[in-house]
Amino acid sequence: MEAERERILADARSVREAMRRLVRYASDATEKVDERIEAVGLRGALERVQALSLEVSEELDAYQNKHAS
Repeated sequence: MEAERERILADARSVREAMRRLVRYASDATEKVDERIEAVGLRGALERVQALSLEVSEELDAYQNKHAS
């Protein structure tokens, strides 16, 4: 009877440790996903800024060419 109880407790401890690892892995994965989402958002923002910069530069060139004459 005592051996059976010890085996059950050992199994319960193993399950508890496995669940803790699973939670830790899920937490790590969530952080990685958050980092990727942030990187994608920043990349998109940078691309928009670059496009606007090019647009403004072209408009400035056109303005200067128009008024240089």
